[in-house]
Amino acid sequence: MFVDFKLDDGYQGPIYKQIAARISEAIQDGKLAAGFKLPTVRELSGEIGVACGTIKHAYEYLEEQGFVEMVQGSGSFVIDQKEDFASRKEKAMNAIDQLFARLESLGFTPREMEIYLNLKLRGLEEKYDVVKVALVDCNPETLQMIERQLSQIGYAETAAFDLARIGEVAESLNEEYDLILTTSTHFTEVEQYIGRNKVLAMVAMTPSVGTVVRLAKIGDAQKVGIFCASDAFAGVVRSNCQGMGAWSEQMATQLAGILGKEEQFFAENDVVIVPEGYETFIAPAEKELLRQFSERGGELVPYSYKVDKGSFLHVVEQIKRVMNKKRSM
Repeated sequence: MFVDFKLDDGYQGPIYKQIAARISEAIQDGKLAAGFKLPTVRELSGEIGVACGTIKHAYEYLEEQGFVEMVQGSGSFVIDQKEDFASRKEKAMNAIDQLFARLESLGFTPREMEIYLNLKLRGLEEKYDVVKVALVDCNPETLQMIERQLSQIGYAETAAFDLARIGEVAESLNEEYDLILTTSTHFTEVEQYIGRNKVLAMVAMTPSVGTVVRLAKIGDAQKVGIFCASDAFAGVVRSNCQGMGAWSEQMATQLAGILGKEEQFFAENDVVIVPEGYETFIAPAEKELLRQFSERGGELVPYSYKVDKGSFLHVVEQIKRVMNKKRSM
Protein backbone atom coordinates (compact mmCIF):
# COMPACT_ATOMS: atom_id res chain seq x y z
CA MET A 1 0.00 0.00 0.00
CA PHE A 2 1.33 3.45 -0.93
CA VAL A 3 0.64 4.88 2.58
CA ASP A 4 0.23 3.25 6.01
CA PHE A 5 -3.48 3.71 6.72
CA LYS A 6 -3.56 2.07 10.15
CA LEU A 7 -6.33 4.16 11.71
CA ASP A 8 -5.99 5.41 15.28
CA ASP A 9 -9.12 4.80 17.38
CA GLY A 10 -8.03 7.60 19.70
CA TYR A 11 -7.85 10.17 16.90
CA GLN A 12 -9.92 13.23 17.78
CA GLY A 13 -11.71 14.05 14.55
CA PRO A 14 -13.59 12.55 11.59
CA ILE A 15 -12.12 9.55 9.76
CA TYR A 16 -11.79 11.42 6.46
CA LYS A 17 -9.43 13.92 8.09
CA GLN A 18 -7.32 11.12 9.55
CA ILE A 19 -7.01 9.55 6.07
CA ALA A 20 -6.18 12.93 4.57
CA ALA A 21 -3.56 13.49 7.29
CA ARG A 22 -1.82 10.20 6.43
CA ILE A 23 -1.59 11.18 2.76
CA SER A 24 -0.53 14.79 3.39
CA GLU A 25 2.21 13.59 5.78
CA ALA A 26 3.54 11.26 3.06
CA ILE A 27 3.55 14.16 0.58
CA GLN A 28 5.35 16.50 2.98
CA ASP A 29 7.91 13.79 3.81
CA GLY A 30 8.68 13.38 0.10
CA LYS A 31 7.33 9.82 -0.04
CA LEU A 32 4.76 10.81 -2.68
CA ALA A 33 6.27 12.91 -5.46
CA ALA A 34 4.53 15.56 -7.54
CA GLY A 35 2.53 13.82 -10.25
CA PHE A 36 1.85 10.69 -8.17
CA LYS A 37 -1.61 9.37 -9.01
CA LEU A 38 -3.63 8.38 -5.95
CA PRO A 39 -5.73 5.20 -6.09
CA THR A 40 -9.32 5.75 -7.19
CA VAL A 41 -11.92 6.27 -4.49
CA ARG A 42 -13.24 2.75 -5.06
CA GLU A 43 -9.75 1.17 -4.99
CA LEU A 44 -8.72 2.84 -1.73
CA SER A 45 -12.12 2.11 -0.19
CA GLY A 46 -11.61 -1.60 -0.93
CA GLU A 47 -8.03 -1.61 0.35
CA ILE A 48 -8.65 -0.03 3.77
CA GLY A 49 -12.30 -0.96 4.32
CA VAL A 50 -13.69 2.58 4.53
CA ALA A 51 -16.79 3.82 2.72
CA CYS A 52 -16.32 5.42 -0.71
CA GLY A 53 -17.99 8.61 0.51
CA THR A 54 -15.40 8.97 3.27
CA ILE A 55 -12.50 8.50 0.83
CA LYS A 56 -14.04 11.04 -1.57
CA HIS A 57 -14.40 13.52 1.30
CA ALA A 58 -10.72 12.96 2.23
CA TYR A 59 -9.59 13.63 -1.36
CA GLU A 60 -11.72 16.78 -1.55
CA TYR A 61 -10.24 17.97 1.74
CA LEU A 62 -6.70 17.33 0.41
CA GLU A 63 -7.55 19.39 -2.67
CA GLU A 64 -8.84 22.25 -0.52
CA GLN A 65 -5.59 22.11 1.47
CA GLY A 66 -3.51 22.32 -1.72
CA PHE A 67 -1.97 18.82 -1.62
CA VAL A 68 -3.72 17.19 -4.58
CA GLU A 69 -5.54 18.15 -7.72
CA MET A 70 -8.65 16.19 -8.72
CA VAL A 71 -8.86 16.02 -12.52
CA GLN A 72 -12.23 15.00 -13.89
CA GLY A 73 -11.95 11.72 -15.80
CA SER A 74 -8.24 11.26 -15.01
CA GLY A 75 -7.89 10.91 -11.24
CA SER A 76 -6.33 12.67 -8.26
CA PHE A 77 -2.69 13.77 -8.46
CA VAL A 78 -0.15 15.07 -5.96
CA ILE A 79 0.77 18.65 -6.86
CA ASP A 80 4.11 20.38 -6.51
CA GLN A 81 4.27 21.81 -3.00
CA LYS A 82 6.65 24.52 -4.16
CA GLU A 83 3.73 26.25 -5.80
CA ASP A 84 0.55 26.98 -3.85
CA PHE A 85 -2.44 25.39 -5.56
CA ALA A 86 -4.90 28.05 -4.37
CA SER A 87 -2.65 30.68 -5.95
CA ARG A 88 -2.55 28.78 -9.26
CA LYS A 89 -6.32 28.41 -9.25
CA GLU A 90 -6.79 32.13 -8.59
CA LYS A 91 -4.43 33.03 -11.44
CA ALA A 92 -6.28 30.70 -13.78
CA MET A 93 -9.68 32.17 -12.90
CA ASN A 94 -8.39 35.71 -13.40
CA ALA A 95 -6.97 34.79 -16.81
CA ILE A 96 -10.28 33.22 -17.86
CA ASP A 97 -12.23 36.29 -16.66
CA GLN A 98 -9.99 38.55 -18.76
CA LEU A 99 -10.43 36.31 -21.80
CA PHE A 100 -14.23 36.30 -21.49
CA ALA A 101 -14.31 40.07 -21.03
CA ARG A 102 -12.26 40.53 -24.20
CA LEU A 103 -14.46 38.15 -26.22
CA GLU A 104 -17.59 39.86 -24.94
CA SER A 105 -16.23 43.26 -26.02
CA LEU A 106 -15.78 41.79 -29.51
CA GLY A 107 -19.47 40.87 -29.62
CA PHE A 108 -19.29 37.09 -29.10
CA THR A 109 -22.21 35.37 -27.37
CA PRO A 110 -21.64 32.83 -24.59
CA ARG A 111 -22.60 30.03 -26.99
CA GLU A 112 -20.06 31.22 -29.58
CA MET A 113 -17.38 31.44 -26.88
CA GLU A 114 -18.12 27.85 -25.88
CA ILE A 115 -17.79 26.60 -29.48
CA TYR A 116 -14.45 28.34 -30.10
CA LEU A 117 -13.04 27.36 -26.71
CA ASN A 118 -13.93 23.72 -27.32
CA LEU A 119 -12.17 23.84 -30.70
CA LYS A 120 -9.03 25.23 -29.07
CA LEU A 121 -9.18 22.71 -26.23
CA ARG A 122 -9.32 19.82 -28.70
CA GLY A 123 -6.21 21.21 -30.36
CA LEU A 124 -4.46 21.47 -26.98
CA GLU A 125 -5.35 17.87 -26.12
CA GLU A 126 -3.55 16.72 -29.28
CA LYS A 127 -0.53 18.91 -28.49
CA TYR A 128 -0.37 17.82 -24.85
CA ASP A 129 -0.34 14.14 -25.64
CA VAL A 130 0.95 11.74 -23.02
CA VAL A 131 4.61 10.81 -22.90
CA LYS A 132 5.06 7.34 -24.40
CA VAL A 133 7.52 5.32 -22.34
CA ALA A 134 9.01 2.01 -23.51
CA LEU A 135 10.19 -0.33 -20.74
CA VAL A 136 12.91 -2.86 -21.62
CA ASP A 137 14.09 -5.70 -19.37
CA CYS A 138 14.94 -9.40 -19.43
CA ASN A 139 11.93 -10.70 -17.48
CA PRO A 140 8.17 -10.08 -17.49
CA GLU A 141 7.88 -9.91 -13.71
CA THR A 142 10.18 -6.90 -13.37
CA LEU A 143 8.55 -5.22 -16.36
CA GLN A 144 5.14 -5.65 -14.78
CA MET A 145 6.29 -4.16 -11.47
CA ILE A 146 7.91 -1.15 -13.15
CA GLU A 147 4.80 -0.65 -15.26
CA ARG A 148 2.61 -0.72 -12.16
CA GLN A 149 4.83 1.81 -10.39
CA LEU A 150 4.94 4.20 -13.35
CA SER A 151 1.15 4.04 -13.65
CA GLN A 152 1.21 6.44 -10.68
CA ILE A 153 2.37 9.12 -13.13
CA GLY A 154 -0.85 10.15 -14.82
CA TYR A 155 0.71 11.59 -18.00
CA ALA A 156 2.91 8.59 -18.86
CA GLU A 157 1.76 5.76 -21.15
CA THR A 158 3.93 2.67 -20.84
CA ALA A 159 4.60 -0.42 -22.96
CA ALA A 160 6.84 -3.36 -22.01
CA PHE A 161 9.43 -5.01 -24.31
CA ASP A 162 11.48 -8.17 -23.80
CA LEU A 163 15.23 -7.51 -23.89
CA ALA A 164 15.71 -10.70 -25.92
CA ARG A 165 13.78 -9.05 -28.78
CA ILE A 166 15.52 -5.66 -28.62
CA GLY A 167 16.94 -6.06 -32.13
CA GLU A 168 13.50 -6.78 -33.58
CA VAL A 169 11.75 -3.87 -31.86
CA ALA A 170 14.53 -1.26 -32.05
CA GLU A 171 12.93 0.56 -34.99
CA SER A 172 9.60 0.76 -33.17
CA LEU A 173 11.29 2.04 -29.99
CA ASN A 174 13.05 4.83 -31.88
CA GLU A 175 10.05 5.89 -33.95
CA GLU A 176 7.10 5.55 -31.59
CA TYR A 177 8.37 6.26 -28.06
CA ASP A 178 9.45 9.47 -26.37
CA LEU A 179 11.46 7.85 -23.58
CA ILE A 180 13.11 4.43 -23.33
CA LEU A 181 13.62 3.10 -19.83
CA THR A 182 15.66 0.09 -18.75
CA THR A 183 17.29 -1.27 -15.61
CA SER A 184 20.87 -0.37 -14.72
CA THR A 185 21.89 -4.00 -15.42
CA HIS A 186 20.96 -3.74 -19.09
CA PHE A 187 21.61 -0.06 -19.88
CA THR A 188 24.75 -0.64 -21.99
CA GLU A 189 23.07 -3.46 -23.92
CA VAL A 190 20.01 -1.36 -24.75
CA GLU A 191 21.99 1.82 -25.46
CA GLN A 192 23.51 0.45 -28.68
CA TYR A 193 20.04 0.13 -30.24
CA ILE A 194 18.77 3.61 -29.32
CA GLY A 195 19.22 6.64 -31.57
CA ARG A 196 21.07 9.72 -30.37
CA ASN A 197 17.93 11.86 -30.54
CA LYS A 198 16.08 9.57 -28.12
CA VAL A 199 16.03 9.85 -24.34
CA LEU A 200 17.32 6.67 -22.69
CA ALA A 201 17.13 6.47 -18.91
CA MET A 202 18.00 3.74 -16.44
CA VAL A 203 16.55 2.81 -13.09
CA ALA A 204 17.95 0.95 -10.11
CA MET A 205 15.67 -1.76 -8.74
CA THR A 206 15.50 -2.84 -5.11
CA PRO A 207 13.32 -5.15 -3.01
CA SER A 208 10.78 -3.27 -0.91
CA VAL A 209 11.43 -2.90 2.81
CA GLY A 210 8.45 -5.14 3.56
CA THR A 211 9.87 -7.89 1.35
CA VAL A 212 13.30 -7.73 2.99
CA VAL A 213 11.78 -7.82 6.48
CA ARG A 214 9.66 -10.86 5.62
CA LEU A 215 12.57 -12.74 4.03
CA ALA A 216 14.72 -12.04 7.08
CA LYS A 217 12.19 -13.94 9.22
CA ILE A 218 12.61 -17.21 7.31
CA GLY A 219 14.24 -19.83 9.48
CA ASP A 220 17.34 -21.73 8.38
CA ALA A 221 15.52 -25.05 8.74
CA GLN A 222 12.71 -24.04 6.38
CA LYS A 223 12.67 -25.16 2.76
CA VAL A 224 12.13 -22.27 0.37
CA GLY A 225 11.20 -22.28 -3.31
CA ILE A 226 10.64 -19.67 -6.01
CA PHE A 227 7.51 -19.81 -8.17
CA CYS A 228 7.58 -17.34 -11.07
CA ALA A 229 7.29 -16.96 -14.85
CA SER A 230 10.95 -16.72 -15.85
CA ASP A 231 14.37 -18.03 -14.92
CA ALA A 232 15.65 -14.45 -15.17
CA PHE A 233 13.41 -13.27 -12.32
CA ALA A 234 14.32 -16.33 -10.25
CA GLY A 235 17.94 -15.25 -10.74
CA VAL A 236 17.10 -11.76 -9.43
CA VAL A 237 15.52 -13.26 -6.31
CA ARG A 238 18.47 -15.60 -5.74
CA SER A 239 20.96 -12.77 -6.09
CA ASN A 240 19.12 -10.48 -3.68
CA CYS A 241 18.56 -13.25 -1.13
CA GLN A 242 22.19 -14.34 -1.09
CA GLY A 243 23.58 -14.52 2.43
CA MET A 244 20.21 -14.13 4.16
CA GLY A 245 20.36 -17.65 5.60
CA ALA A 246 21.10 -21.29 4.84
CA TRP A 247 17.77 -21.54 3.03
CA SER A 248 18.94 -18.99 0.42
CA GLU A 249 21.59 -21.40 -0.87
CA GLN A 250 19.15 -24.23 -1.57
CA MET A 251 16.13 -22.63 -3.21
CA ALA A 252 14.36 -24.64 -5.89
CA THR A 253 12.64 -22.90 -8.82
CA GLN A 254 9.31 -23.82 -10.38
CA LEU A 255 8.23 -21.94 -13.51
CA ALA A 256 4.53 -21.31 -14.09
CA GLY A 257 3.03 -23.20 -16.99
CA ILE A 258 5.28 -26.24 -16.72
CA LEU A 259 2.79 -28.93 -15.89
CA GLY A 260 3.49 -32.10 -13.96
CA LYS A 261 5.94 -30.84 -11.36
CA GLU A 262 3.98 -28.15 -9.50
CA GLU A 263 2.37 -30.49 -6.95
CA GLN A 264 5.71 -31.97 -5.93
CA PHE A 265 7.26 -28.49 -5.74
CA PHE A 266 4.58 -27.18 -3.36
CA ALA A 267 4.66 -30.37 -1.31
CA GLU A 268 8.42 -30.10 -0.74
CA ASN A 269 8.57 -26.44 0.38
CA ASP A 270 7.52 -24.60 3.54
CA VAL A 271 7.82 -21.12 2.03
CA VAL A 272 7.29 -20.11 -1.59
CA ILE A 273 8.47 -16.76 -2.93
CA VAL A 274 6.23 -15.37 -5.69
CA PRO A 275 6.49 -12.13 -7.69
CA GLU A 276 4.18 -9.35 -6.58
CA GLY A 277 1.16 -9.53 -8.88
CA TYR A 278 1.79 -13.21 -9.68
CA GLU A 279 -1.98 -13.74 -10.12
CA THR A 280 -1.79 -12.18 -13.58
CA PHE A 281 0.41 -14.84 -15.17
CA ILE A 282 -0.73 -18.13 -13.64
CA ALA A 283 -3.47 -20.50 -14.75
CA PRO A 284 -6.57 -21.31 -12.64
CA ALA A 285 -5.14 -24.76 -11.82
CA GLU A 286 -1.99 -23.14 -10.44
CA LYS A 287 -4.04 -20.69 -8.37
CA GLU A 288 -5.76 -23.69 -6.85
CA LEU A 289 -2.39 -25.27 -6.00
CA LEU A 290 -1.32 -22.06 -4.30
CA ARG A 291 -4.57 -21.98 -2.34
CA GLN A 292 -4.08 -25.57 -1.19
CA PHE A 293 -0.47 -24.82 -0.28
CA SER A 294 -1.61 -21.96 1.97
CA GLU A 295 -4.35 -24.06 3.54
CA ARG A 296 -1.79 -26.72 4.47
CA GLY A 297 0.18 -24.11 6.39
CA GLY A 298 2.62 -23.16 3.65
CA GLU A 299 3.55 -19.48 3.40
CA LEU A 300 3.54 -17.35 0.26
CA VAL A 301 5.94 -14.39 0.28
CA PRO A 302 5.17 -11.83 -2.44
CA TYR A 303 8.47 -10.43 -3.73
CA SER A 304 8.00 -6.71 -4.33
CA TYR A 305 10.77 -5.38 -6.59
CA LYS A 306 10.59 -1.62 -7.06
CA VAL A 307 12.28 1.31 -8.74
CA ASP A 308 14.19 2.95 -5.88
CA LYS A 309 13.14 6.42 -4.75
CA GLY A 310 16.04 8.28 -6.38
CA SER A 311 15.51 6.56 -9.72
CA PHE A 312 11.76 7.14 -9.60
CA LEU A 313 12.21 10.88 -9.03
CA HIS A 314 14.74 10.96 -11.88
CA VAL A 315 12.25 9.24 -14.21
CA VAL A 316 9.51 11.71 -13.21
CA GLU A 317 11.86 14.58 -14.08
CA GLN A 318 12.79 12.99 -17.42
CA ILE A 319 9.12 12.56 -18.29
CA LYS A 320 8.42 16.19 -17.36
CA ARG A 321 11.26 17.34 -19.60
CA VAL A 322 9.92 15.32 -22.52
CA MET A 323 6.43 16.69 -21.87
CA ASN A 324 7.70 20.29 -21.77
CA LYS A 325 9.63 19.72 -25.00
CA LYS A 326 6.48 18.39 -26.71
CA ARG A 327 4.51 21.40 -25.46
CA SER A 328 7.03 23.84 -26.90
CA MET A 329 6.84 22.34 -30.39
